[in-house]
Amino acid sequence: MEKNPVKDSYKKLYALSKGMERCVVSTLEEYVASASARKKAKDRVDLVVCGEQFPDVSSLHLGKNFSSALVSSGENMPVELIDAIKKQKNFCVIGLQKYLFLPDMDIALSSCGFETLNLGALRDDMTACEPLLRNVRYVFLDMNCIKHADYPWSGNTNPNGFYSNEICQIARYIGFSCDLKAVFLYGIPEKRCPKVCANMAAQTAWHIADAVANNIVEDPASEKKKGKLSSQFEHRIVDFMSHGDTLTFINSSVTGRWWMEVPVVKKNTTELVPCSLSDYHNAMESQVPIRWLFYYNKFNTL
Repeated sequence: MEKNPVKDSYKKLYALSKGMERCVVSTLEEYVASASARKKAKDRVDLVVCGEQFPDVSSLHLGKNFSSALVSSGENMPVELIDAIKKQKNFCVIGLQKYLFLPDMDIALSSCGFETLNLGALRDDMTACEPLLRNVRYVFLDMNCIKHADYPWSGNTNPNGFYSNEICQIARYIGFSCDLKAVFLYGIPEKRCPKVCANMAAQTAWHIADAVANNIVEDPASEKKKGKLSSQFEHRIVDFMSHGDTLTFINSSVTGRWWMEVPVVKKNTTELVPCSLSDYHNAMESQVPIRWLFYYNKFNTL
């Protein structure tokens, strides 16, 4: 069997045994062939090295009713992914560089109620990607979203992009997802892979595995449906006195995660949406969070 430089580099890194037990690093071919094993191991998280190209979505058997994310500069956007998840629960694109992203694609994403987070906005606050990644089941990570200086191979011609430490920060937020099943790493040279590129992909995988090993899974939405939240969740109600309206937030005292209630008018109910501390601070300053407005529009007009 041909050696895989990313898998070899990953094995040389120190990893907590718990993370190693739950996270399996494999090639795309190995992932497709291990479908039966994945079904038996419910807590398993696959870190899949896909090579240079975006994987064939039809071969992955992703199922239905899941949330997914794409970490990408927006260049060579995989249209087949968007076609595949149009009817799914949620989808987002993280790290977009507007000058590489087709306007028509931006419109298509918005019309489906999918979120985007630009590189500039994310660089101002790296925690901004956490709410988007919190409930994703599958993540597609294009290693070419890293700037060429930090990820130098002939297929990566972008002078701008994430720094190496920034992609590792995002990798940790991916690993902290409460529903993660697999991460597909692509944009990786298949022939004569530079050692620095193999190490970069391996260290990205390590940060995901380390976060998985230390993650605390929380689901206040399911607890709320049962009628009672556990003591770790605190309700915080913000009163917009000038309008007579209120916004309800839920905060975990264990992990510091935040959620906000968004009304679903046609069902006369509310949905809990992951949010950030900054969303709560905006509400405290009588500013309706943009994320709240986005989901209100999605739930009630799309």
